[in-house]
Amino acid sequence: MKFGFIEELQMIKRTLYLLLFACVSSAGAMGQINCAAGSADATKLVCQIPFSTGVFSTIGSSSSSAEVQKNATAINSSIATQVSQLPVATSSSGVVVIYRSGVPETYSNLGPILTDRAQTIGRHKLFLGFSASQFVFTDVDGIPLKNVPFTYEATSYAADGKTVLSQSYISGSSKIDFKVNQYIAIGTFGITDKIDFSMILPIERVSIGAETYNTQGYLLNADNVLVIGPYSIPSTYVPGTASGIGDITFNGKDVLWRGEHATFAAGMNLRTPTGDTLNYLGSGAWGLNPFLVASYLWKVSPHAKIGYQWNTSTILNNNTALPGGVQYDVGADWAMLKSVTVAGDLLGSQYLNAPKLVAGTTPLPVPLTNPPTPATVNLPTVTTSNAGYTINDFSAGLKWRPFRNLVLSGNVLVQLNNNGMRSRPAPLVGISYKF
Repeated sequence: MKFGFIEELQMIKRTLYLLLFACVSSAGAMGQINCAAGSADATKLVCQIPFSTGVFSTIGSSSSSAEVQKNATAINSSIATQVSQLPVATSSSGVVVIYRSGVPETYSNLGPILTDRAQTIGRHKLFLGFSASQFVFTDVDGIPLKNVPFTYEATSYAADGKTVLSQSYISGSSKIDFKVNQYIAIGTFGITDKIDFSMILPIERVSIGAETYNTQGYLLNADNVLVIGPYSIPSTYVPGTASGIGDITFNGKDVLWRGEHATFAAGMNLRTPTGDTLNYLGSGAWGLNPFLVASYLWKVSPHAKIGYQWNTSTILNNNTALPGGVQYDVGADWAMLKSVTVAGDLLGSQYLNAPKLVAGTTPLPVPLTNPPTPATVNLPTVTTSNAGYTINDFSAGLKWRPFRNLVLSGNVLVQLNNNGMRSRPAPLVGISYKF
């Protein structure tokens, strides 16, 4: 399809949203995601806040569409990885029983908050818990979400599909707000005195809003001569929210060895893709997480856990496996008072071969003259690379048992490094009861 320069410029302005947060809008550009107007996916969050809307499908072929798709994949993968593997309140009861010379005794240490300990709740006992937490994300792969640079290029061809008519370059920044309110319901049943079975049900509300600013366009002819530009493009803001059930996880734990104070156990988490993937309520991938855990009950009770996270493929990671790797938790709990426990933990998660965003530049082509005039102009953008990284978090909080087996908890989670999706310190409150 052939366009005049002015007509093409007007088309760009009409169709441009320039929001770097999800997938490109060309139908089929992200595997099975179809963001075309009127499609079933068009109202999903993955399409509601797109990198661009209609530019590639309307103007013509784009020589940079593959790079745009990679950028969108990196963001989608980071979101899916983070949302599906956010730390949740432990599925173990805060109230445990130890045996001194064969006599059962309720122990005063109420245990950790965001990780497990090796003890089980007891045969035919039932534990129910509920927690609420909020994650406000501020960075992705070290790039502030309030200033994500972007540049993309669309090439317009003649009817023969080969002759270049013009090239359009759009560059600017996006300010992105991304928040997750997470509510977790946990149920644990003691099948035997050594085996527990748990179900973890997340209910989430995802809020997204993005605004472009300092957006400029450049229109070059087939000889790379700047015809129009830089010209300003008005700012655009697009909000979106979604609520619903997330990815449900099932957990089994078996005590391998138990002494009067020390316990060793093995377990398995199975995450199911029950959340709405295209609304970022779920990962779209099955997850398997075998683990070993050891704990020692005392006034100051240390504990440690190590596991490995495997994931299947997901549409949010371009139909490849969601990143996973080694997971570890190390911490201790201090029974400060008979009914109050202070808990602290270091939690780490490794992500192998994960797509990451990297700040870079895109040069405008120089005119086909010798020497070229003007000189090369470099426009800020983000590119992608695959790499491994680890997210480390520090968790600190209090657990209080006001009476019997009722336990109230409060906690804050602080990410120690700036990898993946990084959030502000995340608060958590919880309540549980063992029947």
